[in-house]
Amino acid sequence: MIKPDTGPSTYEWWKYLAERPSPVRPERLSMAQIRALDTVARRDYGRQRRRWHESILLRTPQVVRANEQLDDLLEANEDAVTRVRAAAAIDAPPSLGKSTTVDAYGLRYHREQIDQLGEYVDDNDDILRIPVCRITLTGDVTIKGLHQQLFEFYAHPARRATTGRVLARDLATMAGDAVRRHETRLIIIDDVHFLRPGTEKGEQVANELKWLANEYPATFLFAGVALKQRGLFSEGRNGEFAALAQTGRRWTLLQLHAFDPLTVIGAPVWRDTLLGIEQRLMLARMRPGTLADTLSDYLYIRSTGVIGSLMQLIRLGAIRAIRTGKETLDTDLLEQVSIDEAAEIARGATAILVNKARRVARS
Repeated sequence: MIKPDTGPSTYEWWKYLAERPSPVRPERLSMAQIRALDTVARRDYGRQRRRWHESILLRTPQVVRANEQLDDLLEANEDAVTRVRAAAAIDAPPSLGKSTTVDAYGLRYHREQIDQLGEYVDDNDDILRIPVCRITLTGDVTIKGLHQQLFEFYAHPARRATTGRVLARDLATMAGDAVRRHETRLIIIDDVHFLRPGTEKGEQVANELKWLANEYPATFLFAGVALKQRGLFSEGRNGEFAALAQTGRRWTLLQLHAFDPLTVIGAPVWRDTLLGIEQRLMLARMRPGTLADTLSDYLYIRSTGVIGSLMQLIRLGAIRAIRTGKETLDTDLLEQVSIDEAAEIARGATAILVNKARRVARS
């Protein structure tokens, strides 16, 4: 499948992501087999494994629950003719996988719709079915900018002529026509934390999103950082902020949290997650329990239980293990790997918590 030459905010790119072949799991070779490969074959085997590791997608219990809630919501909204369609929002601190979660759900939904209903919405194969529209808000979102992104996602031939001289309502109409024409049923809007409560623009865009939920025959799925703390679900507001308060009645809030293996409930979830990663790693010298037992506390200290930091550490560690021929992960190798600054800063404090918890457990 040929990678499109468009940007990532177009349906061509989304279609490519949704319909490209899934990565094939490489054969697990022993150290002796790897050494027997010539230079070109060894490099190619390393590239296959790197791509495989990059594709690892974890379905943690909270992600499974979020997917089930979204399935319920989409099915309910299919029959919502006379009422406002409910929306959903994935709310999480940075690096906890909110974008990964909504994208994975959207890609799965896209494939299911195409498999069930076909690639085209008409008998003449003239109009593509585009089940999902996905955009990302910017730091200074406006109503016109919102509609411009929705409109450009569909790569409409007229989109080049819309910049600067088309009214926001006209853009909304054109975007809505595209949603209906291509039978889009799910609209994902990421980085919705840029919608700032307490500002005139924030109120205007909030009102616009509610209007879109009424007008478009689609379910809206939002994703953002600390949405609840930013006041997007606040109740009891009135006057100019009433629009923002009403989102608490129309958006189903789905939250993602960091792992906490220091609790009775969190410990088995953390271990199962590490076992899941461990089983997918294609390193010749990896042994069962390397991550889930030997490195469990170390990985929590390095990542502070944040899935983005954890996967960055493991993927980079695997790359180094393959390149150096070590073919396993241990503290010596992982100490050479630098990850995001937030995790590095919190490392010391997390180590103190882990050491204290282990002392208490032994006493």
